[in-house]
Amino acid sequence: MRNYFSLLAIAGTLTLLSCNTVDKKNNTASADSNTVKIEFSGTESFTIKNPKLKVSLYGADPNLADAPATLITEKEFEQKSIPFTIDLPVPKDAESRISPKPSGAVKYYISLDWDSDGNGKSNEKGDIFIDHDKQFPTVTLNNETQKVYLKILK
Repeated sequence: MRNYFSLLAIAGTLTLLSCNTVDKKNNTASADSNTVKIEFSGTESFTIKNPKLKVSLYGADPNLADAPATLITEKEFEQKSIPFTIDLPVPKDAESRISPKPSGAVKYYISLDWDSDGNGKSNEKGDIFIDHDKQFPTVTLNNETQKVYLKILK
């Protein structure tokens, strides 16, 4: 199942659309974006040697099983402990960026790229990863805090 999500992430990257929603100097959302608040937590004891991680937001039409997800936005963060909460900037026109165009409701989900053990390779054994077994990292673009569960990849 993890390979399926990796393929979705790769496919989404291939359909990347330009997205300048963050003021890089101030690291804040611009006027043409909103934010989604995401709380990351887990039940394991986490050791973080490398605090730099990247969170990506993808969108897809859930009625098109073979269509790749589209990368909507991504942002780098630094975290030294879990749990933590982030505000991910999301462009106001997120749905219009999805290709192929959705015919109905849109499914949004996030992915995490984190070399938390500091060995130079992310998403490998020993790294902190989204716990897909506990819950798929689907998010809703609203004012509610979204919860994503983490685990150590084994």
